[in-house]
Amino acid sequence: MTAVLFALMLFVLTPKGSVAEPALAGGVHVKNGDAIYHQRCVRCHNKQPGDTTPFGPPNLYSVFRGPSALSATQAKTIIAHGKGAMPAFGSTLSKGDIGDVIAYLKASH
Repeated sequence: MTAVLFALMLFVLTPKGSVAEPALAGGVHVKNGDAIYHQRCVRCHNKQPGDTTPFGPPNLYSVFRGPSALSATQAKTIIAHGKGAMPAFGSTLSKGDIGDVIAYLKASH
């Protein structure tokens, strides 16, 4: 009981995105990233997992896999500053929100 209480207190009192955050919070980040993705990104990046058609914006469900995979750092930069026709979201989303979107996409497939 004490260990559970301690873990809960650590989760509540630890700033979001910090290294000390318990592993159980990973699901919270993925869930938040899912909500942000479907609110902000799906309008353009509306391909389903496994869709390899060459038309339109990239399929973000596979952006972290394969020979031309992005690193998390590259993805954060693109989301924050934009690229090509994609607008910048750095003034719209917090660094934590951007990290959550990346966590969602990495967990998606």
